[in-house]
Amino acid sequence: MALIFVLVILAIAVLALFYKIGHEVVSELTVLNAEGDQGIALVIYHPGLSDFQQKVTYAFAEGLISNGWRVEITTASVQAPTDLSRYDLLVLGSPTYDWAPARPIQSYVSRLRDLGGKHTVLLITGMGATGRSMAIMQKLVQEARGNLVKSLSLFTMRPNNEAVSRPNREVALEMAMKAGKETPLPGE
Repeated sequence: MALIFVLVILAIAVLALFYKIGHEVVSELTVLNAEGDQGIALVIYHPGLSDFQQKVTYAFAEGLISNGWRVEITTASVQAPTDLSRYDLLVLGSPTYDWAPARPIQSYVSRLRDLGGKHTVLLITGMGATGRSMAIMQKLVQEARGNLVKSLSLFTMRPNNEAVSRPNREVALEMAMKAGKETPLPGE
């Protein structure tokens, strides 16, 4: 009887996990640096199970803001903007689960259909293997006729920079902010 109870609890936990990683999280569109006059970036991300993807995404946004960008940020859901005409840059962020990007970010890109050459940045996170996840996202962006200007993979378990002996997550956030700072302004 105890074994059946343990198996039921385990099954419920697994189902809850799969629901959490594949379920859209709806959030309000937040404007960062409303006075930014260098360009407008739309940042769409799936938060994932931990706070790592969200922290990476916001660090990248801070890098953009330091260069005068206006940043509008929200999660990948049916409520996220799909009219990209007013944006100069689209940033897509996703954690990696089962060697693939989270389903909500893939669904969001599919809803966009045609990026019309929109400059696009990918921020993919994972424990240590994001290659397949990145390849899937790159293919989705290319098929939607997006102009991929930057792809960044950051890890929670694998070192993000072998030469640095500080905490890995701290290094990842610094790398994300630097990548945001180095993103070309519109027209560059």
